[in-house]
Amino acid sequence: MSRAEHDLTDDGRPSSGTATDLDELLATLAEAPDLASSAAFLLSRLGELTGSSRGFVCLLDPALETLGVVAMVGLERDDVPAALSVNDLSHPVVVAALSLHPVRCERGAIGDARVPFREWIALPLPRGDDRAGPPAIPVSRAADLLAPAGLRPTDRPVRQQEWFGHAPAGVVVLEGDPGVEAVSALARVTMFAGPILSRMGMASAVRQAADRTAKERDRLTSIIDSLPDPIVITNAANDIIVQNARAERLLNTRDSDSEGRRRAVEVNNLLFTSYLARAVMTGGLQSGPRELNLVDPGEGTDLLFEVLAHPLSGEAQGAGAVLSVLRDVTDLRRAGHELERQMQRVRLAEFEATRERDRLNLILENVADPILVTDDQSNIIMMNDEAERLFQVREGGRRNYGAIQAIRGNDTKFTSFISEFTLGTAISRRARMALADPQSGRELPVEVVSGKIINEHGEPSVIVSVVHDLTKQVENERLYEELKKFSAQLEERIRAATGDLEAQNLKLQWQSQELARANRLKSEFLASMSHELRTPLNAVLGHTSLLLDRLFGEITAQQTDSLERVRAAGQHLQALIDDILDLAKIEAGKMPLHLEDIALREVVIEVAQQLEPMVRKKGLDVTYRVGEDGMRVYTDRTKLKQILLNLLSNAVKFTHVGWVRLDATRSDDFVRIAVSDSGIGIKSEHLDAIWEDFRQIDQSRTREFGGTGLGLSITRKLLERLGGSVQVESRYGEGTTFTVWLPVRFAPAGEPGFAEPHTLKLGTGD
Repeated sequence: MSRAEHDLTDDGRPSSGTATDLDELLATLAEAPDLASSAAFLLSRLGELTGSSRGFVCLLDPALETLGVVAMVGLERDDVPAALSVNDLSHPVVVAALSLHPVRCERGAIGDARVPFREWIALPLPRGDDRAGPPAIPVSRAADLLAPAGLRPTDRPVRQQEWFGHAPAGVVVLEGDPGVEAVSALARVTMFAGPILSRMGMASAVRQAADRTAKERDRLTSIIDSLPDPIVITNAANDIIVQNARAERLLNTRDSDSEGRRRAVEVNNLLFTSYLARAVMTGGLQSGPRELNLVDPGEGTDLLFEVLAHPLSGEAQGAGAVLSVLRDVTDLRRAGHELERQMQRVRLAEFEATRERDRLNLILENVADPILVTDDQSNIIMMNDEAERLFQVREGGRRNYGAIQAIRGNDTKFTSFISEFTLGTAISRRARMALADPQSGRELPVEVVSGKIINEHGEPSVIVSVVHDLTKQVENERLYEELKKFSAQLEERIRAATGDLEAQNLKLQWQSQELARANRLKSEFLASMSHELRTPLNAVLGHTSLLLDRLFGEITAQQTDSLERVRAAGQHLQALIDDILDLAKIEAGKMPLHLEDIALREVVIEVAQQLEPMVRKKGLDVTYRVGEDGMRVYTDRTKLKQILLNLLSNAVKFTHVGWVRLDATRSDDFVRIAVSDSGIGIKSEHLDAIWEDFRQIDQSRTREFGGTGLGLSITRKLLERLGGSVQVESRYGEGTTFTVWLPVRFAPAGEPGFAEPHTLKLGTGD
């Protein structure tokens, strides 16, 4: 006897102990985290009751009208079909589910079921409510459907009134034959478990639908945010209910935004709301795009948009919802204005061309050289007055036979020249010929320069010829040989001078190379002499300090004063040597970088503490402002500290009365550090010279301020090594500002925008 048969009374009801087990089983099913876990638990418990180690659970999907496997034990995925159609009444599992009646399968019917069991039992799961679903099959009809496959309902079926009004929810299939009594008890368990699994299946379907909806919503949001144009959806009160990332940049503020950006966004919202209100009142939503002027919150510049507004319908948006697409036409309008200006310039150019053509015609009429225009047949079609005198017989008046003969001879020579030129492929031709002067009859040497005018088909349409009088040129030709002789002599002298110049250039080039080599050797020597130079100087400073600390006995006040002077001079010499050696290392390429992630605020505090004695001595008001506590940069800490120390010490050194200020903010992938003072300033003509090595602007004041003139040169070279730059602005007598741009990392990182700065006050008396 199986465990299931043992736990049943004679009338098929569970015993008192079994009822408690059933309550616990149903409670566990209801508390399972998901449908698969609940179905697997039910399958395992039924397997324990029947002694079966293999089985599966199918649930009905009313929308798809299929039975899908949700849990299985002891089987592979290919052993059971992924889904069974409820219309396939040839499948015993489908018939069992729809008949709401347990079904037993004997050996031999397993092939049609695709289940690798020798014998099995199918227990239907009812839905447990009156919701619509596939119609159930009566028991008698189920028996007819199962008989051809060798299947039959159990000998002791559950009473049909117990299933009355219940739609099918699924089926449990177990291997083996536990007996009629056990099947009846198991069917009662599935009768109570079916509604639980059905509700969990519906909840799982709802969650899946919600997940699909969320994914679709995220996909739609991503698509809208990727559009280049701002998109806004407003309700009937013109309040923004949906906007993409482009629109948020124009119409939305964040807590970290500056006051200027907040005001710009407020203006944009006011202008956009006003536009929508006017469009709704005038019925202009369907009239096409309209122009709207907004403000760029980041740059503060004016922007011009074409707004396409469309009313939306549907319950999701509500009545009066409007979809607005803002297309940035600022550049397009600017290009339109530029095109209009270009058209005006073209029209002006055309007017000028007409005036120039008229002026050219006037010039041609008054030019001293004869000009002729011939067609492709070598016929003269146009000429100026000078050409008419040589090539055309004038009508009327007294005819001079000699002049007529001269004109005909000129025409023959010119026509022959033009004919040869027309038949050739050359575009232009220049030739000399001897014409006759019709008035004097003397020979007139001329040069004819002719050029073909090509039409749109690439063929010569007309030929323009200019006749130059060469009388003076012939007169001058007798001087040609003498000039040629002088030219040869001059060329010889030039060649000799060129040879000397080349020799001088080679010598200068060699000297330049030697100078560069000597400078490189100097830099390498200084870079390698760091230890040799600093060691004796450190010994001098060290022994001076020991004497001042009276480790070798008491010293007099005069000796103390002298030793203090020695130490001050040694420290000054050490600073000068350090600057020279740093410059030499940089030029020799031996300045290593030690990159690390550092907090900018900590470096500023260290520099401020180091400068504090100098600041207190001069009584200046010094303010250090860092953009944010968490502002960090990936750079060389020592080099950055040296840069800030050079700029701040210069600001304090050249400021006698007033203030010195350091402001550090972040802009995109760079940190901007501005060091300003109210000191003596720099003249505009000296702003480039301050970066030169060993250069101080006012050499006469070198004794007053001291230094080697290397601080700014080293600062610029260090910044170049760190991937940054430095700029200077100054007004003589009013003060100077040095601005340092330092990358947050050598590769771009971070998000753009300035953080709101807060102030770290370190000054005199604080």
